[in-house]
Amino acid sequence: MEVRADQPAVSQGSGPILIVDDEEPLRRMCRQILTAKGYDVHTAAHGEEALAMAAKTAYHIVLLDLKMPIMGGLECLHRLKDDGCRAEIVMITGYGNVPAAVDAMKAGACDFIEKPFMPEDLHAMLQDILIRRDRRADLSEDPVVAYIQQHATEIGSRKDVANRLGVSLERISTRVQEVTGHSFRQFLHNCRLELAKRLLETTELDISEISQRAGFQTIQHFSRVFSQRAGISPKNYRLQSRAHA
Repeated sequence: MEVRADQPAVSQGSGPILIVDDEEPLRRMCRQILTAKGYDVHTAAHGEEALAMAAKTAYHIVLLDLKMPIMGGLECLHRLKDDGCRAEIVMITGYGNVPAAVDAMKAGACDFIEKPFMPEDLHAMLQDILIRRDRRADLSEDPVVAYIQQHATEIGSRKDVANRLGVSLERISTRVQEVTGHSFRQFLHNCRLELAKRLLETTELDISEISQRAGFQTIQHFSRVFSQRAGISPKNYRLQSRAHA
C-alpha cells in the first residue's frame, strides 16, 4: 500500500497508539501508515506483550487483532479492561468475521475494522474515535445537553432524546435553551458541524461522506447548513484550513 506523507497530520496531543497483531507485515504497514499521519505508534506481537506495554503507557487507542495464538484478541480485551486500560480499543478482524467483532464491541471495544483495509479508511476511523473522545472531555454537566453532544449524528428529533432519557419534549427544549442559548435544532446542527469541521480539517474524505458521518441525510442539506453557519462552503472551508495550517 502506498502511504502519502503529504496528508495533514493529526493534532498534537492525540496520544500514543498501540498496534497488537502477531503478523509482522501488518504491524509494519499500520505503523508506516499512521506514523506518516503524525501519530506516535507502538507495536506488540502478542497479547502478553500488549498487556505489559499498556501497564506502562497510557494509550489513547489500541488496535487489537481478534485472532492471535496463545491469547486471542477477545481475552486480551477483557484483560486490558480488567487492568484499568482506558484506551479506545478497535478490533482488527479478517473478512467475514463480523459476528466475533460485534461480540468484542459488546465486551468494550469501540469499533472494528476488517482486513484488508485501505490507509484512508484506517485514518478516518481513528480520527472519528479521537474526535468523539475529545468531545466527551468537553461534555456539559447537564445530562440532556451532554446526550445531544454525544449522539448528535444519530438524533433525528427531540423525540429521540425524550425516549432515551425519559423526559418531556418541553424539558429538552428548555434545558438546551438555558444551557446553550440555542434552540434544540440549532444546537444539534452546531454539534454536527463541529464534527464536520474536524473531518474537513484532518481527513481526505469526500464531502458527501463527511455529510453522512456528521448526521445529515443529504449533502445538499449539509452544504446549505454549513454555508449558513460558517459563511463558507465545506469545500472552501477545507481549502482555507489547509492554507492556514
